[in-house]
Amino acid sequence: MEKQHLTYFKIENFKRFDSFEMSNLGQFNLIVGDNNVGKTSVLEALTFDENLVYWRSNLQNTTNFRGFFGDQVNLKPEGIKDAEAWKLIFKDTVKPLIVTANSNHLLHMSLSLISYKDLSSSEVETIKKHSISTIPQLWIKQEFHNKVVSRFPQLLSAYFEDVAYLDDPSYIPFIPVNLSYGDDLVDYFYEYINVDKVLKKELEENLKNLIPNLEEVRVHRFSKTHEVLCVTLTNSNGIYPLVRYGDGTVKTTRILMETLLAKNKRFMIDEIGAGIHFLRLKDFWQTIIQLCAQNNTQLFATTHSLECQQAFIEALEEPEMQQYQKDARNISLIENKQGEVKAVTYDFGQFEYALNIGFNTRGGAR
Repeated sequence: MEKQHLTYFKIENFKRFDSFEMSNLGQFNLIVGDNNVGKTSVLEALTFDENLVYWRSNLQNTTNFRGFFGDQVNLKPEGIKDAEAWKLIFKDTVKPLIVTANSNHLLHMSLSLISYKDLSSSEVETIKKHSISTIPQLWIKQEFHNKVVSRFPQLLSAYFEDVAYLDDPSYIPFIPVNLSYGDDLVDYFYEYINVDKVLKKELEENLKNLIPNLEEVRVHRFSKTHEVLCVTLTNSNGIYPLVRYGDGTVKTTRILMETLLAKNKRFMIDEIGAGIHFLRLKDFWQTIIQLCAQNNTQLFATTHSLECQQAFIEALEEPEMQQYQKDARNISLIENKQGEVKAVTYDFGQFEYALNIGFNTRGGAR
């Protein structure tokens, strides 16, 4: 496992968690637990970034996936009153959200909601100097608290109205549950895959497990205003929409594309096995693990499914996959009677043994 991958992660004052931590993390992490224990929230927490523009964008988009903002594209300050959006992210908006993580360096940083009137005089002066419109009355402030990382605090508006002026990322390394075909797949294909012959070939080779006669993946314009991700086949002269091959193939295509985009980064997938037939899960896991290994991607994925857990183990038991066993983890989220959620990490050997003897590794309330 590479040095930049997380081995330890802790977050405080985030969503349902007063405090939550995971240790002994690997490159391939499967997170399990009961309903409403916070699996998705853990993935959302892992979208943190040392660049505040990216971190805010990730928080906004993961909240979007929950349906909070609906179909709004350009958010206005008057559309988000009294930090209501941030109440979905901070457990207590008066306290800072704190992240502690260990990879190639120890990271200890916080995110706070601050009223404009409570900013320092130098911060106010900086804001006035760069402001091109009405100054927002609520700000988010990111601060670094460890000696290894020495940086100035970062400030951004809490209202998202400035996203059009910033270098906001078009891609976030997170796939929510049941996200299937969307126009964003066409955008990703144009922006990242179509311009890189190696990535395009890699995507097509991996998709042949699901579409055996696949010749090429490409975008086709079915009307003047509508483009669709399609495939051509070696045994046919036609061009076919990807959706023809079902939700499982679409989901796998999305995961493959986004795994390629997440090179050298963390990548989070909610309910990774949903929509994939159980007979294909083992091959699916082999493909994803190998792709993450090749692209130096650290994977965090959730599942409710025992079949998905078993396929994860079976994939890693294959001779060509055994080299990845040392970096595989099962992380069980367990809620105690006080409502606290604890993470129990199993390495591959412990996880394999637990499944073989029928021990419950899927977490739940205790």
